[in-house]
Amino acid sequence: MKRLIAVAMALLMIMGSTVPVFADIVTNADPWAEASMEYAYNQGLVSEGDLLDAKRNITRLEFCKIVVLLYENTKGEKLAPKNKSPFIDCDDSAVIVAYEAGIISGTVPNKFEPNKSLTREQLAIMLNRILNAWDITLAPGAGQYAFSDISILMKSSIEIINKIKAAGILVGENDGKFYPMRELTFQEAVIGLVKAYRYAEKNIRFDANNNITDDKENEAVNEEVVSKEKPMEEEEASVVESQKNTFDAETVYINEKAISLEETSEQLTKDWGQPDRIDTTVYGLKRYVYIGDYDNYFFVTLKENKIVEVFVPTKHFSYLGTVGEGTSADIKKLNFISLVEHSGIIETDTTHASIPLDYEGTIRGIWLRDREFAYGNDLQSGLTVSEREIVEKELLDLIQVKRKEQGLPLLTEVPKLSVVAVAHSKDMVENDYFGYTGSNGSNPFTRIIAGKILFTSASEVIVKQRGDVTNVYQQWIRTAAQFQGLLDPSVDSIGVGVGQKGKDLYVTLDFCGGIVINN
Repeated sequence: MKRLIAVAMALLMIMGSTVPVFADIVTNADPWAEASMEYAYNQGLVSEGDLLDAKRNITRLEFCKIVVLLYENTKGEKLAPKNKSPFIDCDDSAVIVAYEAGIISGTVPNKFEPNKSLTREQLAIMLNRILNAWDITLAPGAGQYAFSDISILMKSSIEIINKIKAAGILVGENDGKFYPMRELTFQEAVIGLVKAYRYAEKNIRFDANNNITDDKENEAVNEEVVSKEKPMEEEEASVVESQKNTFDAETVYINEKAISLEETSEQLTKDWGQPDRIDTTVYGLKRYVYIGDYDNYFFVTLKENKIVEVFVPTKHFSYLGTVGEGTSADIKKLNFISLVEHSGIIETDTTHASIPLDYEGTIRGIWLRDREFAYGNDLQSGLTVSEREIVEKELLDLIQVKRKEQGLPLLTEVPKLSVVAVAHSKDMVENDYFGYTGSNGSNPFTRIIAGKILFTSASEVIVKQRGDVTNVYQQWIRTAAQFQGLLDPSVDSIGVGVGQKGKDLYVTLDFCGGIVINN
């Protein structure tokens, strides 16, 4: 089965300090739960209110909604129910979607019992089902009972708990018991879901055709380990090789010319000349943008005058043996495929590299970051009008890059069309929805016409994405309809509009062909 590897940032499972603070966000989560709660918040799965009340019991409905949000992130699209609710006590759309995806079922025939607290047994069952939805099948657990207190459960539940335990996703208490009927706190449920997601990321395998496979022949499962004391020369050579690998991991080659993390702006401009623009980013940092007639486009972000991010959305790069043409199967030194980022991930102790993949698994660039910067929580909320306009410029850049790459004419930005796009993004933010139908019942075509714009063809692409333009880019390319919308040969004009709520960007792109402006 062709796998549309789905895509948002891999979790760095590092426990924070004893001070439960994420940027300007406070949580009452226990120290051992802070990292998972922060990850869930940064992925848009939980709210600030959830952070402040992480120790409360979580209901079946609450957990179902979080699972569906993560599942939608990995699929790269908003899911809608296909049928009516199978339950007489709950018609929530998240429950229907989860049921249709095979992730949840009722507690008794025709009932979901949405307001009941989630139990540890139910959590194990749901985690196994979300793994199945990601095409991950857990191996049978060893032994008859993984825990001393699960023998009273149904055979199917026992088997699932054994599998979950063997995979290291859920563990019992120090007394060797699982306590399957115990009600879960919000933070406990989130930790379980994050662990399941991380397990999926690290265990998905792909063959040469980007198909998921369980074949692990390439893994040295039975490799014999022999312990020897290395000769001094070998140890020194190993240190030199390690230093070389660290340097290599910090360097991207663009058209065979090197650019590295930690370089200063002075080194950058000496090697590459003055940038076409110096932008301000959603991180409040400077970004040097090199347009290169959209053939050799790239940008770098600097923190304290040193490069912490290099982004190349073209095929003209190489990184640790990976070149800009090919598929996920051609990525060298791959650690795992991120289900949320829809990218191949290559990590070292100091770097985090994402190789963005489109909906067919084709390599679409390189995004190299300093590891501390990649896992930081430095996004600004409350962007100014000028900062949002910079985001709009960068998004238009990326569209032009992809059109140039495909041999399509570049688009003309039409101010009146951008006004229409901005208004729709603002409407979504202010009225707390995400969709093509406006709060007043308008659709893309009526909105464009109301802006006194006539056209022979028109379309709209909208995205809600937490993060920066790089995250929006990943969302665009992983979704067939959106990517093809950017590359529509029948349009020649565009309006770009960005709104922001918290750390989420609401992006509206309005495209037109044969445009006529009425004054």
